[in-house]
Amino acid sequence: MRSSAENPRIWINLRIQGLEKKLAQAVLEALKPDNLAAPAWLRIEERIEGRDLVVHIETTENTPTRIGGLRNTIDEILSYTYALLKTIEETAKALKEADTVDNVRE
Repeated sequence: MRSSAENPRIWINLRIQGLEKKLAQAVLEALKPDNLAAPAWLRIEERIEGRDLVVHIETTENTPTRIGGLRNTIDEILSYTYALLKTIEETAKALKEADTVDNVRE
């Protein structure tokens, strides 16, 4: 068995600040299914702290392959979260515009 000094854990906290609580919850729920399928060497946890969404990603296997996998996971989470937030923003904008057009017609 290796001691923790020989095999330090590597972790990253991603924090997306200033989200509305419903939006943070929606992103958290969207991330969960992929995280449940994470490999055994990788731990991913999401939580909401105030108006922030925090994603904790951790591994204790610090081989080059696992560190590369950790980096890829971070990239995927950031890309997916950005796309999700942009989609929600554009959808909200379109719905607001559609509502304005409907109100003008009436």
